Order: sequence, then structure tokens, then C-alpha cells
Amino acid sequence: MIEMTGKVVVVAAGGSGIGRATALKLGAAGAAVAIVDLDGEAAAAVAAAIEAAGGSASGHAADCADLAQLDRFVAEVGERHPRVDGFLGNVGMPNPHGIDGITEEQWQKTNDVNLKSNFFLTQKLLPLMRASGQGGAIVFTASAAGLVASRTTPLYTMTKAGLIGLAKSLAVHLADEGIRVNAVCPGPVRTPMLPGFMERGEEATDEVAELYSSRVPLGRVAAAEEVADAIVYLLSDLAGYVTGVPFPVDGGYVAQ
Repeated sequence: MIEMTGKVVVVAAGGSGIGRATALKLGAAGAAVAIVDLDGEAAAAVAAAIEAAGGSASGHAADCADLAQLDRFVAEVGERHPRVDGFLGNVGMPNPHGIDGITEEQWQKTNDVNLKSNFFLTQKLLPLMRASGQGGAIVFTASAAGLVASRTTPLYTMTKAGLIGLAKSLAVHLADEGIRVNAVCPGPVRTPMLPGFMERGEEATDEVAELYSSRVPLGRVAAAEEVADAIVYLLSDLAGYVTGVPFPVDGGYVAQ
């Protein structure tokens, strides 16, 4: 197991899916985890699970696209911890298909959730990350759709490609401070969000997973824990010379 004892890591959108799986793995590895989610009860439940297993965690509620709420959350983290060593920017959402019929409101919401939230939460956490004087690590949850074209979701692809560009630029911008920045790029993952990428409800999860599986060389969708393993690695000291990388965890999808 990767060792994270003594590290403080913030997980955004940590109440479910990839964020939840990552927070649980970080807690098991010894990190103190601050979990923020639009669903504060879900964040609190993940924190409680970490603490029940002997770890240290806190759950927080915030809309990460709202800068005032971000300020409040970061202040809560700062009251609890003198520094932050790692951050997972996992806030994201699917969006309607195509370009015809996309409204300005839908466009803006997708950009606010997928890009604005991760950009400004990074900005606001950097003073706590700089406080240790020992650098840190940031990972954004991008997507395989940010690396290759998506026939159905150009708006989603645009925002995830933007996150990859942000990771690369920040990796260079923050390198002198010892802060590494990478983007994990999952393919299809069995999470509550999965059916939304085909504009379906949660009851269609199995059907959607089967459809996606036919497009992946390994022949299946990922478990959230498999993506979390890659994220924990990128946040850990084992990845100390890895920065500016879009890291596919996609069963070979982008290799085709």
C-alpha cells in the first residue's frame, strides 16, 4: 500500500464515485482527508467511514462553483490543518449531447462545474499548500474524452480538454515551488454519473456499462477504485518526478 501518513489531502466532489473511492483509499493510507461535496451529508458519511476505520477526516458542504462557498470551505480546512499537501479536483458533470440546442445556460453551467470550480479551488488552496515549504501535488479528474474526440459530447470534451491544459500549464507554473500537477483521464467508470453520459437515468447503469464495455479493448468499464488507485499514486511521493501528465485510466480506449 502507498504510504500517506502525515499528509493532508483535500478531495473535492468526494461524496460519491471516484472522489469517494479516492478519499477512502487516502484515509486507509494514513492521510488526513478533507472532503467537500455539494451533498454535505454524503461528504460527512465518507469522512465518518474513514474515521470508523481509524483514520482522520472531515466532511464539508459547498457548491464548488460558488466562490463565497469556496472561501468558507478553505477557511474551515485552514482552521483544522496548518497546511495542505495534496488536492484532488474531481468536480464535474456530464451534459446534453451535440451542439444543436445547447443553451447558453447549459454551456455556462458545464463550464462553471467542470472548469471554474477546479480552477478557483486550486487558487484558494495554494496558500495552504505553500505553507509547508515542501511542495505538494494536485490532480484533476479530466477524461479520456479530453484526449480524443467525442462524437456525442463536444461540450464535455471541451471542458475536460481544458482541465488537461490547466494541469500542464500549472505544472510548469508551479514547478519552481515543488508543486506537481497532473490530470487523470478515466474512460467509462461505473459510478452514479455513468448513465448520464448517454442521457439516461441511474436505472440504466447496467445497460450503459454494457454498451461502453463494447468500445473498450479490455472489454469492461472501470471500477471507481481502479481510477482512485491512479490518483493516490499521483498524489503520493512515489510520483515525485511526474508532473504535467494526462494519465489515461481507460482500459486502452485512447490507444485505439
